[in-house]
Amino acid sequence: MRPRLGAIAAFLVAASAAPASAAEVTRVATRGEPGNPFELHLSAWWDRLQEQARITRENAPEELRYSRTVNSIYARAAIAIAEDLEIHFEMPYVLADDRTWRFGIRGSSTTGVPGNSIEGNAIDASGAPCPDVNGDGIPDPCPLFPVAPTTTVYHGGKIGDLQVGLAWGIFSDKKDPTKPYWLVGLDVTAPTAALYDPAANRGTDWSSPFNVQGKPGPFGEKVWRWDLYTVLSKRIGAIDPYFKAHGTLLTKSSSTYSNCDHVQELATPSAAVPVPQMSSAAIAACQAGGADAGAQLPWIAGVTFGVELVPYENAADQQKVSIDLRLWGDYTSSGRFYNELTDAAGKLLWTDEYLTAGALFGLYLRASKFISLQATASLATKTDHFVTGETIGRNRTWDASSPNPNFDWRYDAPGRRFKLSEVALFQVQAGAVLQF
Repeated sequence: MRPRLGAIAAFLVAASAAPASAAEVTRVATRGEPGNPFELHLSAWWDRLQEQARITRENAPEELRYSRTVNSIYARAAIAIAEDLEIHFEMPYVLADDRTWRFGIRGSSTTGVPGNSIEGNAIDASGAPCPDVNGDGIPDPCPLFPVAPTTTVYHGGKIGDLQVGLAWGIFSDKKDPTKPYWLVGLDVTAPTAALYDPAANRGTDWSSPFNVQGKPGPFGEKVWRWDLYTVLSKRIGAIDPYFKAHGTLLTKSSSTYSNCDHVQELATPSAAVPVPQMSSAAIAACQAGGADAGAQLPWIAGVTFGVELVPYENAADQQKVSIDLRLWGDYTSSGRFYNELTDAAGKLLWTDEYLTAGALFGLYLRASKFISLQATASLATKTDHFVTGETIGRNRTWDASSPNPNFDWRYDAPGRRFKLSEVALFQVQAGAVLQF
């Protein structure tokens, strides 16, 4: 035991004596230092995200099992424009973004309260009885959306949103050991991906036109994202603890989707839409509601606590091996936007506020001055929250004299709301960084 403790102590002493490089989370391109008139970082990585969740309904003993799998390739370029100041550009190519739902163990075409199950639904968006299709004088069930054994809506095969940002290392513990490394940054994501219109070209059974493999649809949300963040890091020998805080604000673009975009056809029964998907009062309510009737974007704020462990570093050859361990949490406010049920329901839905918490393990290998390899894996969850729940009146009230065109008796009335729970998010990334 003593030789092992002695080896660890010797390692810590040696590591603390060597010139220390900052944590990977504070990487920033720099220029203007002696022997470094210009710096360029080129990165590329593969990202895979898997989400599994349970969707249940109030007062109905049925459940859906939801899954989503996203595979993307990212390219990033960071260019030094001053000492510890960079401008960077990032663009994803989404190979596939597939969302699947099926009945769970407690769900089938026969379970649920009569008239209040997914396949046995008996009312339209206004709360009126479903049409009498058979002509026998008895309203027939009008399912909310197809479930089949499994239903998948395919997205992807397209370029995503372009991100542009600035990152500035205000202080550096490498240059001044009395200070921590302090990084601040702003990332702006532009709505360059093609808009996903969830209601367009739906079948008479309200099936998505993108439920056929090989014909994926778009996925763009057409909003601007503004992410302001700050990171503090202080190298202590072979240990580099860090803290990060960020806030993300979403703002609408001229193309941000609204349920009111299709109100004329969705509120009026026709051969294409035999069961109205918006209430009979929605047409006038959309005109009266203005921007309030459209998307209501959430905001996000979060913190990260992490530490990098450096078991090996050779400053002369610019080689380094580090292990990244972190815990993080995000708060997402309530809002009317895309969520886990949008592909099925064909509309923007009200989502209650929730927390997301996760842990990450990362391995970073810097082989030389010019190349680094990286791999990370993370596991996270979301707190239980409703994914439908509009109020009958605008401004989140139950005043029917000022109707909310997004209110749908099938999804939003108390007792009929849908809830997301048992969420598991697993994400892996692997890539490389070239530094010039």
